[in-house]
Amino acid sequence: MELPPVETLKTLFIAGHLVGLAFGVGGALTLDIIAFRYFYLERITQEKLVLFHFIARLVTVGLTILWLTGLAFLWIYWQTQPELLGNPKVWAKVVIVIVLTVNGYFLHHKVFPILDRNLGHHMFHRVKVDEKAMMFTLSSISIISWGFPLVLGVASSLNFTTGMENILAFYFLMLSSTCLLMLLVFKLFLEPFKRFVIDRPVHRREARP
Repeated sequence: MELPPVETLKTLFIAGHLVGLAFGVGGALTLDIIAFRYFYLERITQEKLVLFHFIARLVTVGLTILWLTGLAFLWIYWQTQPELLGNPKVWAKVVIVIVLTVNGYFLHHKVFPILDRNLGHHMFHRVKVDEKAMMFTLSSISIISWGFPLVLGVASSLNFTTGMENILAFYFLMLSSTCLLMLLVFKLFLEPFKRFVIDRPVHRREARP
């Protein structure tokens, strides 16, 4: 069977790539919102945990689509325009997707079991300091690593003009800055807000005879 024309294949792969990014970016943001709104400020319930895992599976589907369409693009470049494989931005995106994949593995095998374990409690119930640091780090990696390929995709000015090491240096700077910012916001604002505004009224109601 004869393959469709190259331009048709590119259009299909671009559409698939955008679908994968939409699943990933939208799903990752939704997971963070659910974790904050329903797992941190409230107790984890079975219904919300099921929804959380369902959206996490959609993110995995998005990542799989991203890999398939990305590899398809590399194959098309190799077959028709091998000079495009010399674009540093292409390989920077590959590295970031690899980071996303590894990060997704640790989220599913390290963070999600903590949420399952704390069913009926708050997200950080009996969670150690190193586990909290891990959760914030992996969450930061997820947020930045899903948004960064989207930015690179529309930043055509970076094609063949910026080295892969410069793109990745900025990427890792964004990762570390986001992780530090999340930790500071948590310590300086979220924890005091939850302790004095949300938890205290609950404790008072429970203390009434």
